Order: sequence, then structure tokens, then C-alpha cells
Amino acid sequence: MQITITGRNLDLDDSLKRYIHKRMDRLERLYGRIYNCEVILEEGKVLKNVEVILHLKRNRVVAKESSPDLYASIDNASDKVKKQLRRLNDRLSSRRRKAVVGKIMRPVRRFRRSGRMADLGGQGEIVRINSFADKPMLPEEAKLELELMNKNFIMFKNADTGEVNVLYKRGDGKYGLVEPNF
Repeated sequence: MQITITGRNLDLDDSLKRYIHKRMDRLERLYGRIYNCEVILEEGKVLKNVEVILHLKRNRVVAKESSPDLYASIDNASDKVKKQLRRLNDRLSSRRRKAVVGKIMRPVRRFRRSGRMADLGGQGEIVRINSFADKPMLPEEAKLELELMNKNFIMFKNADTGEVNVLYKRGDGKYGLVEPNF
């Protein structure tokens, strides 16, 4: 981030520049996509004015503050900018969430859990859609249920780990358990 400091009717000393750089670097940690930062300091008869302008990729954030103390004005302006950046970041993340729901979750909901057929557009077809009980059970309980259903495998939620597991019947008559490893 490039920081430009401009002083109007004011002499800029090194300690003031360091203080401004320190405050603006904190903003960059909060929101990493800041390209340019302009800080305009102006001294009037009574009040010291500070204007902070942040140039982002698609937005521009501006905060103005006035007080008798220059350092207090800088602090208040950076706090205002920080609040605006938080709001902007929340708004962008909310849009991203809505996009995920719109592009991913809605097409998934089209495939119902009923036993009807669904087409994937030339990639093959889903012949049958089964659902499994979300109630947690132990692998021993899943083994008993697999024997009762007379199927080759069963998907269940493990009561010990809380993860979804698959229990399958092997060719030698024994059973295998598939656990996720993240």
C-alpha cells in the first residue's frame, strides 16, 4: 500500500509521518486490498482537519475528522475508516454467501431424495436416489442394520466421531469401514 501524506498550512515532521504510517498499516492488516492511501492534514485557526482517502479495487473509502489535537484527529479518522472497511468486508462476504447458495445449493436441491430418475445432461444418469438416516449409530449397529437390509454397504453418522462413515461387505464375508480423513 502506498501512503501519500499532504500537509496544508502545516509542517510535517518525521514523528508525525511515522505515526500516520503506523495507523494506516493497521488498516492494511484489516483489509489487505488497499492500493493507495491519501492522508491530507490541514491546520486551521482552532481545529486540525484530517482527511483519509483509501483507494480499493472497486471502491473508495473517505473519512474526515476535525479536533483541536492533530493526533486525536488522525486516530478518529482511522477509526472511522476502520469501521467503514469492516462494513464493506461484511457486505462483500454476505454477497459471496448468497452467490454460493445461488450457484451451488439450489442445483443440489433439485435432486430430491425420492426414488425418481434424474438426468445429468449426457454424463450418465442417476437411476435411483436413496437417503440415509441422519441418526447417529455405532459401527456395530450399522453392521446389524446392513445385515437386515441385505445390501452391500450402508452410509451412517458415527456416534463416536460425529462423522459420516460407510460400512461395506467385503468379498470374504467380513466388513470394511470407511472413515473420512481430513
